[in-house]
Amino acid sequence: MGGILTILYIGSGLLMPLLVAAIIAILLDKPTEQLKQWGLPNWLAISLSVLLMVIIFSLLTWLISSQINTMANDWPTIKEKATEKLNTLSEWANQTLNWDYKDYFENNKRLVQKAESFGSAFLSSVMNLLSQSLIIFVYIILLLMQRNMFIKFFKKLVSNASAMGVVLSDSKKIINNYLLGKGKIMVFLFGIYYLGFTLGSVPYALFLAVFAALFSIIPYVGNIIGGGIAVILSYLYAGTTPALIVIGVISAAQLVENYILTPWIIGDEIELNPFVTVFGVILFSVLWGMVGAIIALPLIGVLKVIFQHTKGMEPYAFLIKKKDS
Repeated sequence: MGGILTILYIGSGLLMPLLVAAIIAILLDKPTEQLKQWGLPNWLAISLSVLLMVIIFSLLTWLISSQINTMANDWPTIKEKATEKLNTLSEWANQTLNWDYKDYFENNKRLVQKAESFGSAFLSSVMNLLSQSLIIFVYIILLLMQRNMFIKFFKKLVSNASAMGVVLSDSKKIINNYLLGKGKIMVFLFGIYYLGFTLGSVPYALFLAVFAALFSIIPYVGNIIGGGIAVILSYLYAGTTPALIVIGVISAAQLVENYILTPWIIGDEIELNPFVTVFGVILFSVLWGMVGAIIALPLIGVLKVIFQHTKGMEPYAFLIKKKDS
């Protein structure tokens, strides 16, 4: 196991783009097959599916970039207000709680600078992913063009070709159901967040809604990170009331997601042990950063399918699978 983790970490520059491309190719396989059923040749069906992906990612990139540019222009004001709020909180803590917090004005400035550094590191991670987008794009096209060859290759690896066919089919189903379902849920959450933030006159409503919705793709911790940063930004910039509105909207949206949207859209196709889910997300985020956290669950779901159909590995599938209470 240690050797596998070492390979995943050292070979991240090679393996991560390939896995991301494979997952996206699986997602694009469905529209490609649908276009081929409508009579389009294979090359045109692949081209249109890839074009659709490019359009969606381009629009998303443009939306995020425009909002980041807006915030960047207002960053001096945000930084000043954040420092003022932290100073007020520090004074209250000193007077009310008798905390001996010396030199808190300088400490608060450093805290804001650390937050600024964290934001820069986050943007750097995103830019690193975008820098690999060309090779990922090439991988996607090649995987779609040579789909049948790879399927035959995996079936030739084992003596029981039918069992491998089931593994490949179930793995594809898990990736499609989870990621496409998550995409639909993110759109729902964005609508709820944006409507709630706008009605509550929360500053940067569009950016905060997009930010919180995108982070929801990371299970458990994603909602905490996205929602927490939205609360902090709204409080530091506009005060207590907008922050409370953000908390209320996000809490209501999480109830809708957990008890209505997720059971309805995703169902139980990728039901995993919560401990394994959290550990897997942390593990892959350590290995591959933000991208690892996003693709962790589909990868673990595929591992569950492989273990279920591999003799001697059934206990690991039992460990990964969510237990009925």
